[in-house]
Amino acid sequence: MENKLRIAVIKTDGIGDAVLASPFFFELRKYLKKAHITGILSPAGAEVLSGLRVFDEIKIIDPKWLKYGKTFFLTRWLSALGLLFLVNKGKYDLVIGLRWQDRLTSLILSLCNAKEKYGYDVKGMGFGINHKIPAAARGTHVIKRNLLVLSKILPGRKFTAKPGFSTDLQSEKRVNELLRDIKRDARRASLRYIVIHPVSGHISKDWAIDNYKELALRLAKKYDIFIIGAKTDKRVNEISGRNIHNMAGLLNVRETGSLIKRSLFVIGNDSAAVHIASVFNKKSLTLFSGTALYEEWGAYGKNSYILAKNVVCRMCELTQCDKPAHECVEFELNYVEKLIKKILSGRQKKRIVLY
Repeated sequence: MENKLRIAVIKTDGIGDAVLASPFFFELRKYLKKAHITGILSPAGAEVLSGLRVFDEIKIIDPKWLKYGKTFFLTRWLSALGLLFLVNKGKYDLVIGLRWQDRLTSLILSLCNAKEKYGYDVKGMGFGINHKIPAAARGTHVIKRNLLVLSKILPGRKFTAKPGFSTDLQSEKRVNELLRDIKRDARRASLRYIVIHPVSGHISKDWAIDNYKELALRLAKKYDIFIIGAKTDKRVNEISGRNIHNMAGLLNVRETGSLIKRSLFVIGNDSAAVHIASVFNKKSLTLFSGTALYEEWGAYGKNSYILAKNVVCRMCELTQCDKPAHECVEFELNYVEKLIKKILSGRQKKRIVLY
């Protein structure tokens, strides 16, 4: 490939997805050092990836068509057309779309003016893609799925599946000051803490918030507990108590990463925190619902533990459970607490635990 090749990669997902896409970007840059690479990212994705030195340029777009909540169809389409305009304005030689789940990304690739287009044909919308990526086998982890795309662009190469996350001096300083103040107020020389992320992008992924409330209280008898999330996350501010520091809405993405980087352990649903923990090789436990496959979306790495159930309705992909009981995440609290203790002590050998 030519040194002056202009490449754009469309990856407009959230924090966890951006972490899982980072190995793709690392390897793309490693093999195309002299190419001009543009990342077209969501605001959250840009915070995750901008400091990794894999892009020559980042363009940010808020993808309305990917929102979980109800969004007016015209708003979705106008947002997608805005992305198409952004891509065409860049006059790229090669455009890559990493999303295999939505037809609008396929349509944007089909209609863009790039000479070479790599992406997925979703429901016939990839009619204009001249390098269609075949669907990966069910159960293929998303990191490996993304690297399969890269193998079509750069055949014969070997790729490393190592995720990344970018913090910065400002976020490191803010978290250092936060921890220092807590140690000073508690009159402690050191701080051993667990991070809990009790919510995710949609409710079908979530272990009940009341469970997290009780779990935090139990763990706080021995450890400091930091609760993270957005200020608008439903009921997250109810989690409080002695040695519990509720930081919901108080930390940005990079500060959250800096906090996780110093933690002892991370607990959460299938969402951003456990993926960030994997970057820093921190032990984590994901309470994984059946809405998606843990084989595909689970946090990566040997220290990423996953608790899941093989329910009949597994892989439903619903944003809200349609059953009377949300049985795929009905994990008994005492069991979860014991599992956490086993992981922390090093006695838990299996990474995937089926309930």
